[in-house]
Amino acid sequence: MSSPVSLRRLVSCRHRSLSAIARLQPAAVAAVSGSANLTSRRDISIGILRENYDKWERRVAITPTHVQQLLAEFRGTLPNQLSNIYVQPSQRIFPDSQYKAAGATISECLDEADILLGVKRVASEDDLIPDKTYFFFSHVIKGQPENMALLQAILDKNIQLIDYEAIAEDVKDPSNGKMKKRRLVAFGKYAGIAGMIDTFQCLGRRLLASGYSTPFLNCPQAYIHYDLDEAKRAVSEMGKRIEKDGLPMNLEPLIFAFTGNGNVTNGALEIFKLLPHKMITLEEAKELKNQPGPHRCVYGLMVHQKDIVKKTNGGGEFDVKHYRENPVEYESTFASNVAPLCNVLINGIYWDERYPRLLTKAEASELYENGSNNRHVVRLYVLGDISCDIEGSIEFLEKTTSIDKPFFSWNPTTNEVSDDISDEGIAVMGVDILPTELSVESSKHFGNALMPLLKRLISAGFTKEDDVYEKLPSELANACITQNGSLTPNFKYIEALMNRARTSAAAVHHSVGEPHLLLRITGHLFDSGLINQILDVIEGQDCHFEIEDCIVKRTISGVATKSTLMLRVFSEDNDKLDHVLRKVTLLLDLIDSAEASMQHFDNRVKPNWDQDKVTVLGDKERNILLLGAGKVAASFAEYLGRSKSNTITVASQFEADSMRTAHYATRGKAVTCDLSQPGDKLKYLIEEADIVVSLLPAPMHPMVAEECISLKTDLVTASYESDEMKKLGDRCKEAGIRILNEVGLDPGMDHMSAMKIIDDVKRRGGEITSFSSVCGGLPAPEVANNPLLYKFSWSPLGVMKASQNDAVYRRDGKIVKVEGANLLASAEPFNAWQSLHMECLPNRDSLIYGEKYGIQSAASIFRGTLRYFGFSELLHVFKTMGLLEDKPVGSISWYDALDKLCKANGSLDLRSYVLSCAQNDRDLALRAFNCLSWLGLKEHTPVSEPSSMVQSFCDILQQHLNFEEGERDMVLMHHDIKAMFANGNVETHTCSLQLFGDTNMTAMCKTVGYTAAIGTKLILEGGIESKGLLLPTSKEIYVPALKLLENEGIIFNEQVYVENIHGEAM
Repeated sequence: MSSPVSLRRLVSCRHRSLSAIARLQPAAVAAVSGSANLTSRRDISIGILRENYDKWERRVAITPTHVQQLLAEFRGTLPNQLSNIYVQPSQRIFPDSQYKAAGATISECLDEADILLGVKRVASEDDLIPDKTYFFFSHVIKGQPENMALLQAILDKNIQLIDYEAIAEDVKDPSNGKMKKRRLVAFGKYAGIAGMIDTFQCLGRRLLASGYSTPFLNCPQAYIHYDLDEAKRAVSEMGKRIEKDGLPMNLEPLIFAFTGNGNVTNGALEIFKLLPHKMITLEEAKELKNQPGPHRCVYGLMVHQKDIVKKTNGGGEFDVKHYRENPVEYESTFASNVAPLCNVLINGIYWDERYPRLLTKAEASELYENGSNNRHVVRLYVLGDISCDIEGSIEFLEKTTSIDKPFFSWNPTTNEVSDDISDEGIAVMGVDILPTELSVESSKHFGNALMPLLKRLISAGFTKEDDVYEKLPSELANACITQNGSLTPNFKYIEALMNRARTSAAAVHHSVGEPHLLLRITGHLFDSGLINQILDVIEGQDCHFEIEDCIVKRTISGVATKSTLMLRVFSEDNDKLDHVLRKVTLLLDLIDSAEASMQHFDNRVKPNWDQDKVTVLGDKERNILLLGAGKVAASFAEYLGRSKSNTITVASQFEADSMRTAHYATRGKAVTCDLSQPGDKLKYLIEEADIVVSLLPAPMHPMVAEECISLKTDLVTASYESDEMKKLGDRCKEAGIRILNEVGLDPGMDHMSAMKIIDDVKRRGGEITSFSSVCGGLPAPEVANNPLLYKFSWSPLGVMKASQNDAVYRRDGKIVKVEGANLLASAEPFNAWQSLHMECLPNRDSLIYGEKYGIQSAASIFRGTLRYFGFSELLHVFKTMGLLEDKPVGSISWYDALDKLCKANGSLDLRSYVLSCAQNDRDLALRAFNCLSWLGLKEHTPVSEPSSMVQSFCDILQQHLNFEEGERDMVLMHHDIKAMFANGNVETHTCSLQLFGDTNMTAMCKTVGYTAAIGTKLILEGGIESKGLLLPTSKEIYVPALKLLENEGIIFNEQVYVENIHGEAM
């Protein structure tokens, strides 16, 4: 059925057609009848379409001024002329009267027009006039299912379609030297301008919800203003009020962070800079937050790519070319580097799932929690997401918004969305048609870009029957999608998508939050027929698909070039998605002519790989569930992920971490899951796994173990076996599973290397009389370049707590107990490595290893932790000062905090207080005083966590004692074991390991992750027959494990010195 508009047009056009026939001149009639000679003259007329696809759309393709220019230049000229311009009545920003005054004809009917110009697509396929040339944004070039009916109607009506989105020129990308397409006709700048103005209003509402009345509240949305000049005057007036009266006294300095460097961001900056402002660097932003109000300006922070991502394995300076070509090798640092510093985020970057997200929901929740608990921690108030990628680079952009309802609020605590802006959430501006809010300037800008192309088209006397590649300028020819009832060669690929799209997705719109696969396939997709077969596979599984991007290059000089297709495949049935992935992978191998490759990103909640598995090279396929994606997970995924028969499913609370870790495996799958408590998702993951490996914090292991026991699934951990885990021993045996604990570095490799010696001694009839084992994770000597001679490869808070544990050991038959308060003062020199100046601290309860190792009768049993000499006494000073206590700080800056500590302990100043805490050791006090200066604690550095002194101190240490790119860590382990034999021989065994990290992986990561992976491998391959709770102290584990570690370059240096009790060396 025709729409009312179509019926109105039909009546009007019929009247106009009869009038036109009556007005035919004799010469024209003769020409039509063939009684007169045809000339080469071609008259062209243009029609401007009504914009009725969205009620807010008031933009136009060309303005009245452009109409006047075209008519003045081409009306009445020879050989080709512009005979008329027709304008359909509409609610556009320029009234019909202005078009009429410019020389256009106002008409409901556009039948006499040859070329029809619109901005958006027509509202109904019935509105399309056959046999015309149309210009508009069609949104069909990605095979969008919802627009395939429109495309079919265009083909059926023999319409020539030129899409603005495809009008582009080739330019060289300065970042990589490659040619890329640059769009010539677009509204990007005005999206940024309108988005910035709307974000000001959003900020005003959000600050009001927090109790602050600011000038931002009086900044109306962009559409309220007639034109940009009026909008700019309003923003400037707002800026004057800020400069004169200042922002509220208690309001922190407002930092606006800008991402992207294109037209969108430049437009936003143009408006932002109308306010009193200062552009700052990241370092300046860190210092700024301690400045008191009232502030009379705002601050802008340009965020560059090097500020928000880093290579997962470190190494070298940031290379934008490498990043764009290999995004999966990078992880986002936005949450740690930028987000804690900004109050307003203006997002204008392109993103797809190949790239790490700027900010995940989990990261935002953590940041918001920190800001809620501490008013001195910056809080993100507003997101102005001009890019409008739903659940894209900013994961909590859950929907786009409209001009009449431009904002919503996302609560990071509850993960709920509300249309009301409150103090309990981040306010979000996500309007998806921002340029139409500034319809005057948007239309002028757009028309100015289009005019040169229109003039060339008119000059050429082009008609829809002409060959576009011969007659049209290349920019227009390459944007022509249909001609003569067919798709043009550039867009022939859409034909493979049209019929399928109607049956597959029709009018269904999917969210990227739904379970799906993202496939990025590059190759000769269309000539080889690969695309058709891929879609056959998807259709055969009743899956829905959406084209995310499609880049098709024309054949150049007879040589076919590769195309790239990125599509999402949706299904609630994981088996179907698994089948699609396997079959598409197989097709890529089978169709050689396609020369195709594929990247895939798994976005499923509940992966399932058990059903209908394919055997690879005769090996059994296994699904290995890795819980946790921290600093040591990469080596685990890399080791077991070398085999194509192993799928490594990495589950983490943080999406970026799980994706980064999964990338190390040949077949890695990333899953986001809350692992802090039991739930259906975790249960599902364990149920589908052949084995579970937990690299989570030790207190979380019992919960995981309970699920594994109930589902009869083996479990491996790298942590100490806690009392809670020990209680599960009987149930573990009853379930017939293995729970292998303590397979890491320490514990793990220490057990295996020690038991190899102990068991050998016992086999030969000896008895262990003395046992000492020490281990340490340290910076390599060349980078131990700070006052503490230490850098963190794990949690600073964990290091601080470990330095205050009670310890007990046996030395020469006597029990030695060390209270946690005195542990740091008990450090002793350690000289196993003569070139390293080391010290050793007792490590917890050493006596339990008498039973674990079967050496209860040994006169000495000691386990210790290694540090560079001087670390412990310096940290002990800080402990004595009170910096390691878990109590409120009582101040907002470290200067004030230390001053209070001095006064509370009766000291006149900091120097005298440090000296007293150093027991009047002046050299030590000077080291401690200088270290405090180096850490910035003698200045007004903000306290990060006022509720906890030790946490705030750890945050400072984390900032200053991190490994920099290119720096390597070092792992040390050393055993001294003495044994007595019946013949009087005394053997002294030494066993040492010194391992350095490299540019790919830290030594800590290798020693923990590889060891856990090897334990997992042994269970999967049947190398461990024992059931129940296990430790790597038995031969069936440590013999093959140590051998496999040697294959990875982790080799212990063992030496034996033998003497007789009579003093004779053997």
